[in-house]
Amino acid sequence: MTTNHIAGHLRPGGHPPGGVRDSADVRVEQHRLPLTYAAFAALPDASGEQSAAVAQLLALHGHAVDNGDAELLAQVFADPPVLGDPPALGDAAPSPSHHTVNTEVKRVPGGLAAWSRLVTIAGDGSAASADVLDLLTETPAGWRVTRRTVHPRHGGPAVVADGTTPWV
Repeated sequence: MTTNHIAGHLRPGGHPPGGVRDSADVRVEQHRLPLTYAAFAALPDASGEQSAAVAQLLALHGHAVDNGDAELLAQVFADPPVLGDPPALGDAAPSPSHHTVNTEVKRVPGGLAAWSRLVTIAGDGSAASADVLDLLTETPAGWRVTRRTVHPRHGGPAVVADGTTPWV
């Protein structure tokens, strides 16, 4: 889900990840979501405590994926994916490192929605980014992700059509 787009952040005809590239040769296509983001921004803000808990939870996701830690991953998702399952973590080895930044948390019926930017950096230095929209529910063990939508910002097929609301 998150690693499968790392090699696809260049458009066909661009250079694949691996080694030094002349940036003039790289052709990128950026998928922006201004209408979707405007709808998200209009949602009521989560409390500071909720936002901090979600930021911590999403940081755990990066550590879990980067370290192949299934036990830690189980602390992130209500229904944790299996390590090595292509839709969840990818089969590519080595996996790029994951960095979740710019997280905003809003209240939605039944829980919270978080919009983050995911930046992945491969061992060769190539990078990709995606918008990540998570739906979260509060459990006795704390907040857990119940649904995740990963929308690559550069290259690959668009996942979210601008103007849609994937948190509904």
